[in-house]
Amino acid sequence: MARDGGSRLTAVCFLASYIWLSCSLQRHSLIDQPRLSSFLLLFISGATAFVASLFSKWLPGADGRFDSEAVLKGMQSSLPHRPRRFYVPCIIFLIVFRLEIIHRVMRDFQCATEGVEAFLPVLLAAHEFFSHRTAQIVSDDPEDMWGSPLEDFKNWLISSPITLLFSTTLFSYGVFMAGDFTTRSTYFCSTLMNQSSFIVLIQWLGVFTDAVILIMLWRVLSWARTTKSRLRTLGGILVLASVGVSFLWMATRVSQHQEIIGHHPFRGIGSLYFFDVSSTALLVSTLVISTALWICDSTILEPTAIATFTSGLLASIQNVLLIGTYQQTSAGQPLVVLFVISVGFILFTYANNMRWIVVFKRVFLMLLLTSIFITSTIFAAVRSKNLDRHPVDDLVYKNRVEADRWLRHATVSTTLKLAVTEYKDRHQGRDPPPNFDKWFEFAQQRKSVVIDRFDQIERDILPFWGMKQRKIQEGLEKLKGLPDIGIITIVDGKASHNQPPDPVQRVVLDEAVSMISAFVQHLPNMSIAINLKERPRILVPWDDIHRFIMAGSKSRLQLLPYRSRRGPEDDHKLAEGNPIDVSRAILGSVAQPYVSPKKFRQLEALACPPGSAARGGVQWDVRDFCSSCVRPHSEGQFLQDWEMFLDPCHQPDVFNLHDLHTTPHLHDLHQDLLPLFSRSKTDSFNDILIPLIQPVNHERDETAFNQKKDIVFWQGDARDSQIITPQSLLGGHRHRLVHLANNASTVDEVSMLLGVQVNGKDKFRYEETQVKEANGPLPFEFSFTNSEPCEDANCHLLQQEFGFKEPGRALDNRYVMLLDTVDGPPPDLLPTLRSNSVPVLSSIFREWYTERLMPWVHFVPIDLRYHALHSTMAYFIGLKNRGSINGRPQLMEGRQEDARWIAEQGRKWADKAIRREDMEVYLFRLLLEWGRVIDENRDNLGFVL
Repeated sequence: MARDGGSRLTAVCFLASYIWLSCSLQRHSLIDQPRLSSFLLLFISGATAFVASLFSKWLPGADGRFDSEAVLKGMQSSLPHRPRRFYVPCIIFLIVFRLEIIHRVMRDFQCATEGVEAFLPVLLAAHEFFSHRTAQIVSDDPEDMWGSPLEDFKNWLISSPITLLFSTTLFSYGVFMAGDFTTRSTYFCSTLMNQSSFIVLIQWLGVFTDAVILIMLWRVLSWARTTKSRLRTLGGILVLASVGVSFLWMATRVSQHQEIIGHHPFRGIGSLYFFDVSSTALLVSTLVISTALWICDSTILEPTAIATFTSGLLASIQNVLLIGTYQQTSAGQPLVVLFVISVGFILFTYANNMRWIVVFKRVFLMLLLTSIFITSTIFAAVRSKNLDRHPVDDLVYKNRVEADRWLRHATVSTTLKLAVTEYKDRHQGRDPPPNFDKWFEFAQQRKSVVIDRFDQIERDILPFWGMKQRKIQEGLEKLKGLPDIGIITIVDGKASHNQPPDPVQRVVLDEAVSMISAFVQHLPNMSIAINLKERPRILVPWDDIHRFIMAGSKSRLQLLPYRSRRGPEDDHKLAEGNPIDVSRAILGSVAQPYVSPKKFRQLEALACPPGSAARGGVQWDVRDFCSSCVRPHSEGQFLQDWEMFLDPCHQPDVFNLHDLHTTPHLHDLHQDLLPLFSRSKTDSFNDILIPLIQPVNHERDETAFNQKKDIVFWQGDARDSQIITPQSLLGGHRHRLVHLANNASTVDEVSMLLGVQVNGKDKFRYEETQVKEANGPLPFEFSFTNSEPCEDANCHLLQQEFGFKEPGRALDNRYVMLLDTVDGPPPDLLPTLRSNSVPVLSSIFREWYTERLMPWVHFVPIDLRYHALHSTMAYFIGLKNRGSINGRPQLMEGRQEDARWIAEQGRKWADKAIRREDMEVYLFRLLLEWGRVIDENRDNLGFVL
């Protein structure tokens, strides 16, 4: 390849920028603004090329360290055909056209075929084949006049364009096959809305366009006389292409009346976007400039082939490392693909006369690939594919132990003295709030099993310790003027609310006031704002929350030598004193009544800490399963850590897989920390969780577990889907579940953990199977229902895509699938917990009692991606005598006793720890803590024995 150190440096810059760019683009905010991003990247890259031309003497390039006319004359024989005058405008047009193809594919990426781009080297090799421009062997040895016929045939075979085309096709096909092992997401390609064949067609058109652009650019740049002129030509092409993209971008904005990024009122999005633009532009500039210099020193085929080979090699090694897991069920196929890629590329280096591959000599690369293949073969041979125990066995046992440990930790205190000591130990030496003794007595009277563990209250209130009381009060005044906000006022031992016009909302506030009245005489005077809508509203950037927490931690450590008890006069002062001048209480609150799904996902990314996966940008790849997203909270295929699963910051793909993230936010969304109490929230939001009783009557389940139908049941009401976007239809959590059970195509596959017999012993092994075949033995009944005729487009769309079924009763079945609504948690979670059915829960929301529930003990957890749904339910239901999978009858017995045990544990725990009395105990504790936080003298307040 390289003839000198400068050219090798060019190749290193090319390969490094290519690998870095390939990895970093997996999650990027640039994807949300495709045309604007394309314009900025092209313009910055063009400008960088112009700047680089000023330093061309010091750049490694085609002509050596310094440009030389003599060197140029010596290269005449290796130059391509002279370019035509229309080449440059054609390149500019084709770049804009290619970017439009990318944008179109990205819109329906779930329908795209992976690995099509791997055949770009084949098109370039075909160009060399038909143009008969074979590489010439450069050698300092004198020509042998008496070479043997065998040697001549060997030389002809190596330098033949047929060998070049064959070897390129061989390793390109291997790279294409390496991508075929990638697990697909459950984000589906609709036969109703999408045109999968059209997407694949334009993918191939895009690869052909890439080949034409590279060939034309190679000719144009190779005939430029100096490195400076090459870089300036390249810069001019990129800048003019950016102008073309800008016209399309502005035309689209005008036609759609959309706002430009950075011109909206939300904090943080603009800075995050332009940081991504700057960093990506640096990589793109390095890639483009190094590619331009490299192809002038060799051919367009060489860097393209090396980039394709590198991608395939890394993907193959990753596939080998996954052997034996649910992501790679076959041991032989990854090794075959690795062998094909390695052999094909080695043949290519001979056919293209590449003695150096970037910085490696060809013989060293051959030894490296041989060692990789041998090591991979040994690894695949020793990697056990069979499991002695089913992972769910271990998960049930571990979580049963953890549930016992949690309960012991939550019920340490049996006396008030112990409760005070335990409180101080868990709160960095801070005394309990005033009237803590009254709360402890109240909790004992209500027979609360949880006395010491209220971590949710601590997390919710902690940021407000870093906020001045005046600002908290200003926030409350702001909330009072917003719609769908209930205000509960506590003054002089009496509680009342603001009587909202909606009767359902009045019932909710009546129940809240009724619970507060049981202990209102022990509360300080206060007013609290309650969110009467399901969807939470306070979404503060992580940087602000972190600053509040740090400030609050410092203030809490500055303890005075003594604590004072608060008297009634202090309560009166808090309620009526220190009036806030509303005219001056203008918060810098950032809110809008409508937030698009794209902008909403960007705001949620800002709520994650720097360095987290979600903070780096929303994952645009909706087609492929994100294994790195599930690994932190999973044990193999199964969900292990429910608390971590609820945190979206390590799993950016979840923003594409739930209706909350894929539908517009239709209520006020605030980026300032306001004191708003809500029934539920996700971990991104900063609402304060409060127990609220919903006005829904649920009858008691009297049917025993054994008498129920052996069915996994879920049914959703079509009326709940008020707004359906393309993203929510294809990626929404409810729609994906129904599609998975009823509309799966023949190409959809799932990894299942099946029972096998090995030497007469029962083992378990992951196997790839078609989703349709996996659905056969499992009694899934997932559907939508609609009690009224369809009158709007959304209803008709659901009916055409999924169909409707007659309403059924969920608790008639042994397994009840519990899914979130569009805006909140499953409304039937508590009734199902109190029933004799097994709750099968898939949710991203927290409620006040979430921390009290233990997965695999009180409910069966299912990841939002549903990749373990079949394996999980097969464990409980069993597959024996239910038909064949993968061409053989299944042996796995069902664990119905485990299912019955989980149903019993959930029911007993709900009747013990999630009663109305427990709601009152939680609410009492919450309001005591809140009453201290909003007090001007909070650092000196506390309960002392």
